[in-house]
Formats: sequence, C-alpha cells, structure tokens
Amino acid sequence: MQKYKKWKQVLSVSTAVCLCIAGAGSLMGCGSTDGGKDKADSVESKAMGRYLENELSVPEGCMEIVDLQVMKEGSLKMLARNSDYELMLYQSSDKGKTWEEGKKVAGFFGVEGESIYKAALGRDGSILIGVYIESEDENSMGSMEYYYCPADGEGKKVEIGEALDETMAWSIDIGENGNLFLQISGNGIWEINPVDGAVVHEYEKGKSTDYMCVTAEYLIVIADGDVHYYDVASGKPAGGGDALTAQLKKTPANLEFGNSSGTALLFLDGDEKNTIFYVDQTGLYRYAFGGNVIEQVIDGSLNSISSSNKAFNCMAMDQEGVFYIGEIDYSSGLNCGRLVSYKYSADTPTVPDTELTIYSLEENSGIRQAVVMFQKKYPDIYLTLETGMSGNDGVTRTDALKTLNTEIMAGKGPDILILDGISSETYAEQGMLEDLSGILKEAGLLDNIESAYTKEDGSIYEMPVKFGIPMIEGNKEDVQAVTDLVSLADVLTKHKDEYGLTSENIYKLPLLYSMYPQALLEKLADNNSAAWMKENGTLDEKKIKEFLEQSERIYQAGKDAMDELKAAYPQAFDDSEQPVYERAGSISGETAVLLSRNCEFALGDIFSPLDFAFVNSMAEIDTSLSYALWNGQMANCFIPVNRIGISSRASQKAVAEKFVEYLFSEEGQMLSREDGFPVVEAVYNGEDYWNQGEAGNVLVTGGSSNSENGQELVYSIKVPSVDKVNELKQLGKMLTIPVLDNTIITSAVCENGVRYLNGEISLDEAANAVMQQVNLYLAE
Repeated sequence: MQKYKKWKQVLSVSTAVCLCIAGAGSLMGCGSTDGGKDKADSVESKAMGRYLENELSVPEGCMEIVDLQVMKEGSLKMLARNSDYELMLYQSSDKGKTWEEGKKVAGFFGVEGESIYKAALGRDGSILIGVYIESEDENSMGSMEYYYCPADGEGKKVEIGEALDETMAWSIDIGENGNLFLQISGNGIWEINPVDGAVVHEYEKGKSTDYMCVTAEYLIVIADGDVHYYDVASGKPAGGGDALTAQLKKTPANLEFGNSSGTALLFLDGDEKNTIFYVDQTGLYRYAFGGNVIEQVIDGSLNSISSSNKAFNCMAMDQEGVFYIGEIDYSSGLNCGRLVSYKYSADTPTVPDTELTIYSLEENSGIRQAVVMFQKKYPDIYLTLETGMSGNDGVTRTDALKTLNTEIMAGKGPDILILDGISSETYAEQGMLEDLSGILKEAGLLDNIESAYTKEDGSIYEMPVKFGIPMIEGNKEDVQAVTDLVSLADVLTKHKDEYGLTSENIYKLPLLYSMYPQALLEKLADNNSAAWMKENGTLDEKKIKEFLEQSERIYQAGKDAMDELKAAYPQAFDDSEQPVYERAGSISGETAVLLSRNCEFALGDIFSPLDFAFVNSMAEIDTSLSYALWNGQMANCFIPVNRIGISSRASQKAVAEKFVEYLFSEEGQMLSREDGFPVVEAVYNGEDYWNQGEAGNVLVTGGSSNSENGQELVYSIKVPSVDKVNELKQLGKMLTIPVLDNTIITSAVCENGVRYLNGEISLDEAANAVMQQVNLYLAE
C-alpha cells in the first residue's frame, strides 16, 4: 500500500480541493485559472492528473466474473463462469493482459455435476462456494451447502449445523480474518468459523437484507433503504459512517438491489486504517470513518463507470494503486464478463479542455453509452448529456421544447440534438440544423434509411443511429389476413367470441395491451403515425379518424372479455396503475402469450438479434404460428432510433461532427446490440453484429401455461438459422418510411382517443379535438 499512499500525497497537492464533495466542491468544478495571468501561466496552472480506463482481456468464453483478488505477489486471481456456465479459477501474472488455463472449481470440492450457486474468493486465494440443493417440496425454494478451500489447502464441506440446514444465501464472502460471511434469505448475516462451522457473530438477525460487503474492519449492510455498519472484530454496530450514508443515499440506485448478476454499488478496503473505497454509477470514492468528507478519486462521467449498460461484480486494488473492476456487460447482447482497470496518469488534465453538450428530450441509455465510450476514446473532450424531462420535476414535453427553442435562438442551446420526439422538420425549415450530408458521405449508410432523410437538394438534417422493424406474430392464417389496420381490426373482431375466461385462471384477449385504452392507442400509433401527415406538412384528419375508428373496433372486440375479467378479479385490475407502453420495449416480451394462447397476436417492434430470436423461436416451437412485417395505415415503415442532428448555432461544431462520425463508425454502431439495428450497411450486413453463437444454441429459457389445457410449458429461445437471419436482413432493407416520431402529435391523438374509446365523446369530436390541439402546436 505504500506506493498508493505516496501517489495520494502527490495528488493532493494539485487536486485535493477537487476531490472533496463537502459543500459545493466537486471534481468537475476544478481547473479554473486566474484571469489576470497570461496564457502561458494559465496553461501551467491547469490542474493535471486523472485516472484513465483500460479494458483488459478476459479468458475466452468468460460470461460472468464472480470475484477478483490481487495476490500478495501481485498476480490476479479470478473466479468466473465460462460459456458452459462452469465456475472456473483463472490466474494472470501480467495484470490481466493474459490468463493461464482455467481450473474447474467443482473439482476442488468433488461436486462435479452440482449447481454452484454462489462463490467468493478470499484475499489470500481461499475459495468459498455455495452448492444449490433442490428441495423435494415443490413449494420450497431449496437450500444450500457450503464448501471451503483454504489457500493451498484441501476443499471440504463446512458442517454448519441444523440452524442453516435449509437456508439460501443470496451473497457469500470470505473475511480477512478468515471467517465466512453468509447473507441468509430472511435471516440476516451469519459469520461462520470455517474450521468447525461455529457461528461467530450474527448480524441483522431475523431480518431481510439487500446487500453486504466485508472489509478488513467493517461489515457494511444495506437493508430497507438504509446503511448499517458493524465492527468485524467485535460484531457490534460501528459508528462514524453518517457522512457516507448521506452520500450513498444521493444516488437511489445504490440502495436498490434487484439483479443477482451484478450491483450498482461495491466497497473495497481503503489504503489506511478505518478507510474504504466504494464505486457507484457516479464514480469511485474514498472515505475515512468518522469524517465529513467524501473524496472523489475517479469521476464516473469521464469513463464507462457511468454507463447504464452494465453492473458491477467485484473490485480490487494492487500495490501500485491501480483499481480493477469486474462487470457484467449488457450492451453485448450476450451479457458477457468485462474487466477494466483504472490507472493514474499525472500527465492528463484533470478536466478535459473541450466541452460538448448533447440534448435529449428524455433519458437515453443508448446515447449515454456512446458518450461514455467516445469520452474514453477522446479524453480531452468532455460530453454533457442534458435531459429535457427528468420525469420527477413536472416539466411537460411542451415546456421542455419551449425552453429548448428559447435557448437555441439565444445561442445558448446544445451542440447536438437527439431529435426523438421532436419535430425536426420545423427545426430544419427554420435553419436550426446543420447539413449532415458531408459528414455522413463516407459512413456507407443503408440506402433505404439514407434516402428517407435526404432532401431533394441532397441535404440531410437528421439521421437515426439505429432502427427497429415492426412485427406481428400469431396463427398463420390470421397473420396472412392482416395487411393493414382495418384488416387487423377485422381479424380481431372475427375472434370476438373466443375472448374472456375459458376456465379457472385462464383467459384470452385480442392483444396484450387491449385492456387499457391509453396503452392500446400508444402501441397502435407506433406503426400508423406515418400516415397522419400530408406532404404539405399538415395533419390528415381523414387518416386520424380512420385510426381512431379502427382502434375503437379493436378495443370493443375484447371489451366484454375484459369486463368479465375485471369482475372476476377486481383486485388484479387497478385502473390507477395502468401499464404504460414504451416504444423502447420490444415485441419479445409478448411472444410467450402466443404459446399460452392468452392473446390472438403479439404486435410490436424488434430492435435486436435477441428480439428476433424470440419471434423466430416461438414459430418453431408452435408450428401453427408465423410472423410478418406489421403494416398499419402505411406500409414498409421502420422505427427510427436516436435521430441525431447538429445545431446550426453549436459552439463546438468541429467536435460535434466528430461525435456524429463516431456514432456512424463501426465501433459506434456496435456499442449495443439491444437498442436498434445498425444503419451502416457494412455493420448491418456483417456477421459480428448478428453473432449469437451457433444456430440452435439456447439463449434464454422460460415457462408458460397453456390456456386451453392448463399444462405448463417450458420453452427455449434459440439462435435462429443463417437463412432466417438473412431473410430478416432483407426485410430491413425494404423499409422506406420512418414512423412519425412527434410526441406532441401522438399524445394529442391518444389523449382524445382515450375519451372516444371510453364513450365520452364521438368520433368526430375526438378528431376535431386532435386537429385543434395539433394546429395550435404547429402555429407555435
């Protein structure tokens, strides 16, 4: 630890003020210079020193990093699950550049063929595992047996005693004192002596806990939205953590633990007595118990720590002060393990010189991921992602857009605009957007996508970074009969007598969302809105009336069945808690209802190879099913994702262009495989993006019950064949019309449509109300 202490003293000379989160100080507030000095003096006084991120290699086929430790001699040891979900022990003698061949952990304990549910690696190389034991009682979740292998010792079962015979541990760890810590479901945390299985201490006895972390001196427990600290030596509550608790609570995700494959928060032993490090989505921090100051060691906004597409698994630090974090990476589409290191660079500016502002109407995880990776690639550029509506401040879309327009006109607006939900046509007509045709010239976009956004003079003012494909799935005969919105209503009406309760706890509906008018209209609007605008930019009242009329037919087809369900199960249908349809949600979650026969159709969009795997697998499991492109009031539509534009008044146009170029580069298009298909032809046609493994490999398993016979059905989602994937690729290239992505217009249609579906107003009244609202909006 001595080298880290020496670095810390050097760092404190230039950035001690920056690292304090007491009062108004923060890392991003540092680096200002005295305006009275000349330029040379300003450069010399610039705050220097920042941790830089480096992605390390992981063993081939690493699907989940379970635990990681730095050994005394400096090597890394890692517990990880391979592609066969076997728990392996790996070692690296060169700080993660290469890894030795892994060893099967099950072999250490003679439990081959058993399910190793949990595992932990001690700081001395010892290993603790929890083996799942299935219960003979169908109503019981089973129990766990524990095995411990000391460093360079022999693995044996820990005979704990009857008190823990039928318990499950949500988390396990090995303390530096050599004892085992088990976070028991519904019964606190047990500290066990591994030699004789004796209970050394009990913490939070009889209570449910969400999270635990064991350091050399402290046990940190999160339960019921609060943080508790215990002295490991005595087993008694420890004080001095009030400032840390207050800081942790500023980030709600820190106290929410709903994902067994990773967390939003990790703790680590500190560099001195009574200190700890912790990492959350905002950065990595150091805290000395009893103090009132939290030091920010690494700013998460300058690296992938702040990425929303991952969760933390484990963290370690070596003798040189380098931090290692094991993560689960959701953006890959395969949830692979990822290992990153953070090493201090004294020659890098603490705060990047150039700042670029990006605006999105709502929180945007895909763009946030791109921001993180772009910033890593260009550490001298700092990107700020502004959100017009947080969802918690009462700001409406209209309010947010008015504020945005005012700022742009005043020359204080963002450099880059994510135009999802925004009327880009108006912005382009008023000269508020830059022409992107020159920037995108070498990108090699799909012809159908590029043409949809290219003006007659060749200019391009916006371009989606990704796109989705509308899809419908159901019985073959019915799918073939649906060619537009009217025929969809015809087919659903034809099956009206089949809807409702068929037997106890068994039901059938037209569509998953047809129970709630708002959600139904929003879902149908997705692929019908493209027909609502005339070529002259005005709203087509005839098409609006058709949309509302056919939506009402679909709603009425299932209304009797829905009333029957609500009467039978009133507690299950609370109108105050109606589901909200989100475009980002795909059709994949609805496909299982086709196997259970709970709905006539699954209707929605696919945005990824995994989404398509769901659709295709259901048709293979039940050969009476088929799928096709969903054409509503307009055929051959696609769903634009993250439409991007550059403000004509951007203060950093050159940097803005660089970011746009990055989004349409191969790396930018491959950042995530879950939020839309690539628009760059080489990536879309290539194999890397679509690769999910060998055709037929199981990706996901699930269960459902058949509504006709009540039998349970276990299904597997498998990798589609190459031919099926190629068919989908060709289908994507046929789509030429983007749906109308204007939330003001869609909201007006759905808001008045709900009143019409509920019988409060007539069709003409609903259409007139829509026209008045939209015309008022367009006039503004």
